[in-house]
Amino acid sequence: MSYYDELLKKIPKIKKILDNDTDYTIYHYTKPEKLLNILSGETIRFSNVLYLNDKEEVAYSYKLIVNLIKDTPNLNKDLFDKISNHFDNKYKNIVDGNDDLTNKLEYFTTSFSSESDNLTLWNNYAKGLNYTGYNIGFNKKKLIKEMNDKNYLPIYGSVIYDRKKQVQIIQSIFKKWNTMFEKALNSKKSTKVKLFDILFELIDVLNIVSIFFKNPQFKNEHEYRIVIVNAFGTPDCKPTKVVEKNGLFVPYLEYHFEKSSVSSVNIGPTFEETIFYTSTNRMLLNFGYKNIEVVRSKIPLRY
Repeated sequence: MSYYDELLKKIPKIKKILDNDTDYTIYHYTKPEKLLNILSGETIRFSNVLYLNDKEEVAYSYKLIVNLIKDTPNLNKDLFDKISNHFDNKYKNIVDGNDDLTNKLEYFTTSFSSESDNLTLWNNYAKGLNYTGYNIGFNKKKLIKEMNDKNYLPIYGSVIYDRKKQVQIIQSIFKKWNTMFEKALNSKKSTKVKLFDILFELIDVLNIVSIFFKNPQFKNEHEYRIVIVNAFGTPDCKPTKVVEKNGLFVPYLEYHFEKSSVSSVNIGPTFEETIFYTSTNRMLLNFGYKNIEVVRSKIPLRY
């Protein structure tokens, strides 16, 4: 069991909100050319969260944490001044840039949706009447298990869009670690090491939970995320690659999945659905995928 699994066990109600451990299919939406690369290479990319398309997406949670510290009474000032400074600096580094990138924990993520036929997501990939997007259905439990078996130790869960729920989660974490800090502070056996352990643990749990927060305006995506933590610049660091995307150089981890974790391929809305369906089935056979269901979108197209 990883350090982060142990950490999330301390907040079981929040862990259950992220993922209640039921088995279902999660869907990775993509362009046809990337679908081909994913299935032929049996690889999926996990991109560094700092280099997502919208830097405000990452900064959203950091601002929320800093503002809630200001608005939450009865917090230990020594502890939460440090927490506030930490996340305020992280926000500034995203906005202003940061050249101190060595020996840092990095968070890599890839996005799925709990919905197989989502118009909002299809619209991201449609180009004209004869070009559509696809998604790959992964068996969630199989994918998570194989990642654990390969020592990728994923953290996973549904993205939370409800602002009220985000606030409740952060405040409950504040309360729990504030109590731990106060008890340690008042204990005769308290040491500076113990207090620093609580501080760093609180930073870690807020870092992880905040990755699953997103602006409510994106709620129609029904996103599900899997996150890999990587210690860049250390001997245990998993090798990363870099791709150019919209002028940015985006670091990513390449994960090799097992064919057995793929359950379906779904085709977005298109007028040429029959030939798309036939070619997708042929492609899957070519790469050795057996018993994979190919599903056509039920969303009607309008002229």
